[in-house]
Amino acid sequence: MIKYDTFPAHEDYRAKRRGRVRRRTDGGVAGGRTAVMSLAERERKTKGVIFGRSLNHRPEPVAGESVASPLRLTDVEYFTLPQKSWRDQLRLFLQASGLSTIPMMTRLRWQAHDIIEWLQASLLGKGRAKRVAITHPVQLLPAMEFLMGLPPDLDVERRMIQTLVGRTLIDYRKRISQEREKPLLFAREASNYFYAGFKDQQLISKVSAPSEQFFIVQRIYNNYYYFRLFYICSIISREPAEGANKLFSKFMRSSFFLSTVQDDGTLAAKPSYRSLPPKDHVVYLAKRDNALQARLREDSGLRTELQSVLRYFRPLRG
Repeated sequence: MIKYDTFPAHEDYRAKRRGRVRRRTDGGVAGGRTAVMSLAERERKTKGVIFGRSLNHRPEPVAGESVASPLRLTDVEYFTLPQKSWRDQLRLFLQASGLSTIPMMTRLRWQAHDIIEWLQASLLGKGRAKRVAITHPVQLLPAMEFLMGLPPDLDVERRMIQTLVGRTLIDYRKRISQEREKPLLFAREASNYFYAGFKDQQLISKVSAPSEQFFIVQRIYNNYYYFRLFYICSIISREPAEGANKLFSKFMRSSFFLSTVQDDGTLAAKPSYRSLPPKDHVVYLAKRDNALQARLREDSGLRTELQSVLRYFRPLRG
């Protein structure tokens, strides 16, 4: 992405002050429309200053992965949630003004209710929240990330979000399989994206031109981004385990690589632990990855290794 900074152009004003603009006998500027057009062209040419490129951290889905019409759930009941009272609105206002604080669990519950309302409005066509036409799982990623970080105290809200998102992912999988005329599995899609990114990752050391390296890093980021997305989709939609994929190990490897990627497309020498996923998300995936759980039951050394790696990940709160 190219960033621009604009600034006003005053060439005509400076030229007049310096006496460099010839006057016609009728008092007009010599050249008439031509002179005006030349000033406009110079302004357009000097309008922006290029500061450099930065990675696109929200890549668009690949063509053909979005369903033709928005996803709708017809067999899910509408959850009626308690509305915020005027006292709750006042508490929110006071917190935004820095005059008071709201307990963390209360804030999380309200955030969960907002997400549930948004999901129901978009998927069920009911509710007062703003509706969005959902045609790809990437639009559900914020809700899935919020779900993975919910504490046990909000189990009711967690099950509501799990039901809405899980059923939507299953519906997406059925519809995209019909449109492709080929069965779709989230785990298989995740593996394909991982290997595409890993293949490009092996090329980085062979590239010296900064511009070429930038585009390769962007491709790796895109592939690992959608690998992570489809891996999470496979967990939340509860797909059958495929032990040969070892998606959790691939998730850890891609996470550590992405933590070395900087905004300008260069790679840091060491991982940035602040850029790693929250520990809550990693634990959520590890507990629900049936293939990983089967391996952990058989291999005590793997359990020890996993516990030692988890210390590099920071908790989401606290």
